Amino acid sequence: MSELTSRERILASIEGDDLDRVPICPPFQGYWALGVAGITIKDSIEKPNIAARAQIEINRRCGFDAMESMWDWLSPVEALGCNVRVPEFGEIPTGSRLICGPSTLDEISVPEPSEDYRFISAMEASKAITKSIGSKTFLYGSICSPFTLIGELRGVEPLMLDIVSEPAFVMDMLNLATETLKGYCEYLMDSGVDGIMLCDPTASGSLVTRREFEIFSQPFMKQCGKVIKHHGGKLLTHICGDTSDRLDSVVDIGSDVFSIDYQVNLKKAKQMISDKVTLLGNIRPSLLYNHSPADVKRACRSCVKNTKGRKFVLGAGCDIAPGTPIENIEVWKEATQIKH
Repeated sequence: MSELTSRERILASIEGDDLDRVPICPPFQGYWALGVAGITIKDSIEKPNIAARAQIEINRRCGFDAMESMWDWLSPVEALGCNVRVPEFGEIPTGSRLICGPSTLDEISVPEPSEDYRFISAMEASKAITKSIGSKTFLYGSICSPFTLIGELRGVEPLMLDIVSEPAFVMDMLNLATETLKGYCEYLMDSGVDGIMLCDPTASGSLVTRREFEIFSQPFMKQCGKVIKHHGGKLLTHICGDTSDRLDSVVDIGSDVFSIDYQVNLKKAKQMISDKVTLLGNIRPSLLYNHSPADVKRACRSCVKNTKGRKFVLGAGCDIAPGTPIENIEVWKEATQIKH
């Protein structure tokens, strides 16, 4: 068959159509690419055009079919009122927690995305990336899901206790977070991206049970997903850790693509959900960080073999860690031929 563009290749994988090769996608390259370019986080926010150029260059070298054009996935945390610490490199961690108890919610209002300085900078970078490579590359923005957002606002450990002792309080927090993120999703879709990746690391199987996931995470991700799809976008989702016990629940969210971590057995996951959703993953990030390109290529070929390349996008199981050698990412495209 004729060679597809990168964007066409991703869309064909989502639809289950025939492919010329397996697509590749980081799925989270934003902060890593800034590090490769030597751009500090502070500079990337103040000068979104140079941040955009770093992403465009990383795409040129690695040949991603899809990638983040917006990677500041936790910007709503600061917009809601939390203190944060801006590091020289890597994602921006939350400092003080905003929600101390049920009465605290009365003092918090849904932020306006257009007043979030980090998000506006990210939108400028995203638009520059879209203008440069958006016609051929599938681009998406990454944003936290409601459950992960309240974990940042409340603290993950207190949240786990709240789930048991004060579930109504958790629901109140989730309603606030969902209204916040629906606004961010609408704004982000208006920037011209092809879709949005909802990231829910706090819904990991190592933190919450399947039942808790279905009560406190899934319905609220689904609400955000409806906004994304209403605006014509594709819904991508990512949950860290082992999600083998909730794959069908993730499918029920309406995901077009589910990014799975390395702890999930890719072959079994494919057997469990068949062609209900396109899988993305799941090369171990530590292997990318400290092994050879030959080791990485073998891992890539194993992923392709275990899915037969159908409704599958090759990528890392989670973030590409800062300091990962670019040679270990460039080699991906050498292992993407589909062998029937």
